Amino acid sequence: MCVYPFKAESLSFLSTLEKDHKTDMPNLSTHENMIHNIFVLELISRIAMSTLFGFAVLCFGYTLTPNIQKKQRTEFIHIFARILFMLGSAFTIVYGTLEFILPLNSIATQVHTVICLVLAATVLFIDPNKEGAPAFSFLSGALIFLLVTLTPFLDPKPLYRAHSVDWLVYFHIGTGALGEAIFAVVFCTSLLYLWNYHKLKQRKLASSGSLTSLSSIEKLVEKSSLFGLTFITLSLLSGIALIFIGKFTTQVGFIKILWAFLVWGWYVMTIFGRSLWGWRGKKGAKLAIFGMILLMLGLFGTIWHYF
Repeated sequence: MCVYPFKAESLSFLSTLEKDHKTDMPNLSTHENMIHNIFVLELISRIAMSTLFGFAVLCFGYTLTPNIQKKQRTEFIHIFARILFMLGSAFTIVYGTLEFILPLNSIATQVHTVICLVLAATVLFIDPNKEGAPAFSFLSGALIFLLVTLTPFLDPKPLYRAHSVDWLVYFHIGTGALGEAIFAVVFCTSLLYLWNYHKLKQRKLASSGSLTSLSSIEKLVEKSSLFGLTFITLSLLSGIALIFIGKFTTQVGFIKILWAFLVWGWYVMTIFGRSLWGWRGKKGAKLAIFGMILLMLGLFGTIWHYF
């Protein structure tokens, strides 16, 4: 006789579980749909960023070609390139906002997105009529295009442990990545300097008024190097603080720490050598190129190891 009450209680318990399951299903489906929609929007934003910045780089590259007979067309293409940069920056803001709402990628992708936005804002705020602006826009755009296109393929894993990362780690990685991005611009500008120097030696720049002069490139290299050294120094100081706290000692290793100081010392020597020992022009460009090689060797062994 006591079996039936037990069955009734069991059936009531199962019915409540079924009701709870049915009420929870829409919430789970909504959450999954939200993740799917954000993923699709991020994918569309990434494709738009890569396309817009890529075409902008091609337009800026056209304005650097020696074609003095088509000055009006060059000005129109330069304006069109800046419009493409504005649209690319807008999609970058959309992508960064979506990553802030629901981080689906690692901190490396987020840091590179911030770098792209900062470089794009620099290109937009710089005077388009200023000497050396087209070359700077072209080199910065090329760097942005590479970061936007290659970062998704280098993203190692999703950012599911973002709450466990200290703010000082974000500061260390962010300033380091921004400094490396600026020195990448210095690297490209130094290559442009050597190329113009080679053409000048062959006396092929006499009628090429649209190309950037060597003096303006030298000023761009010098100012960019100072900004890059500032961010690298901040990253190095925050890294030292993290070592004393005890968060990076076992992860980085003594060799990589020593290499970071070596790269920092190289750039300090290069920058002070410009004013103290006259390491300008062709020699300064070669030193900047070699410094970027040292920086890249340390990049793949240090920053990417954190993820």
